[in-house]
This record gives sequence, C-alpha cells and structure tokens, in this order.
Amino acid sequence: MRNTIKSLLLGMVLTGVVVLPGVSRASAAADPVMRPACGSYQLSDDHACLMAVRGRQVNGWKVTVNLHAQKRNGHDWVFGAAWVGTGGRVWIERQHGGRTEILGRMTSLGDGAVSMGTGRAVYDGPGYKARACADIKGGRLQACTDWY
Repeated sequence: MRNTIKSLLLGMVLTGVVVLPGVSRASAAADPVMRPACGSYQLSDDHACLMAVRGRQVNGWKVTVNLHAQKRNGHDWVFGAAWVGTGGRVWIERQHGGRTEILGRMTSLGDGAVSMGTGRAVYDGPGYKARACADIKGGRLQACTDWY
C-alpha cells in the first residue's frame, strides 16, 4: 500500500497535476524567475529561442514560457509558447518607441501547452523588442523571457 501511494504521488508530480490547497499568492511570489537555455524546446526554424521558468513542479505550480524568433521574408517574427496548465495564459509584450504593448493573449483550455503559434506571430523588426510572458490560472506565477 505504501509503495502504491508513493507511485501515485510520483506519477502525479511527473505529470504536473498535483495542486496543494492553501498555496497563497505570497508563497508563489517567492519563486524567482529562472532563464535557462531553450535546449530541446528550440524549434528547427528558430534562429533565437529564449526561455523563462517560474515555480516548482513538486508542488504542482510551474510556468515554462518560450519566445521563438524566426525569419520570414528577411524579417524577425516572434511567437510564444508555454506550459501553463488549464486556465494559464501566454502572450507577447512588444516595445517600440518607449511604448509596451501586450499582444495575442491566449488561454490554455487543456492541461498542457498553449501557444500563440506561428499564425499569430508578431513582427519584431528594427527598433522593436519583444518577450514572451505566461502565467497560471488566476494570473499567478507570471514569468517573462528576457527582451529580444
């Protein structure tokens, strides 16, 4: 019985579905945003890929977001993809001329990833900067990549 419980808990942790009651906004805010290399998340068409991760999978609250930069007709286009769980969101923030715009906010309807996708890519040409951001349901654990 003890091994069965351990196996079930380990399985839930690995699939990211453990949600502990009482996790407050304050404790979630204590998790720093880490920005590792994209690694296996980099797509074959990317000439740049940035990543941000916030939270810990062991407690079921984690955000992983990627900014993918690709060339189209000689210009940079970027889009965001994130692993945020049901109700989480991903969007692009674009800076130009001192203004920051929030573009393409998409909400995850399933348990896994949500993506702005290449059909919703955003132009990131001369004078523009962009970053991908994501959060989990309720706006918690927001994470953003570095500006590209």
